Amino acid sequence: MITLRETLYCFCVLTVLLALSSCVNTVTRGHLKEDEAISHIKIGITSKSEVAKELGSPSSESSFGDKTWYYISTIKQNRSIFAPRIVDQHTTEILFDANDIVASIKEYSLADSKKIAIAERITPTEGQHLGFFEQIFANLGRFNKDDGGTSNNHGHSSTSPTGYPGR
Repeated sequence: MITLRETLYCFCVLTVLLALSSCVNTVTRGHLKEDEAISHIKIGITSKSEVAKELGSPSSESSFGDKTWYYISTIKQNRSIFAPRIVDQHTTEILFDANDIVASIKEYSLADSKKIAIAERITPTEGQHLGFFEQIFANLGRFNKDDGGTSNNHGHSSTSPTGYPGR
């Protein structure tokens, strides 16, 4: 015979599992892989402007070296409390020659991707880095003592012709 306690326990477990599984969000970013549009692009024949008409503007372009366009799409799945993960990724690389005609087409999938370790060091900025006591002692002697040490006009006369301290 199943007790009330066991029934409540099973109900709680099922509720938690249902809640976790229902919080799945799938996000698609970038260019969708369109096999039909890519099949219209012919190596040695199709121009850069024709590629732009078929596929639209690229996700990324090469900054140096050969003229290369990259069309990138990513499908990421977010699950409630778990870290998001990439479910599918597709990249089409189109290389153009000097006359802006397609020289090669390469396609990459998620299996071709590589894990890159991100450096967690901090690049120091130029300038003076003051410690706690240096900041406190740096202010000693900065205030004008002409009118009893209560002035905060940074050493300038309070009888300025403009009415503003120091002007």
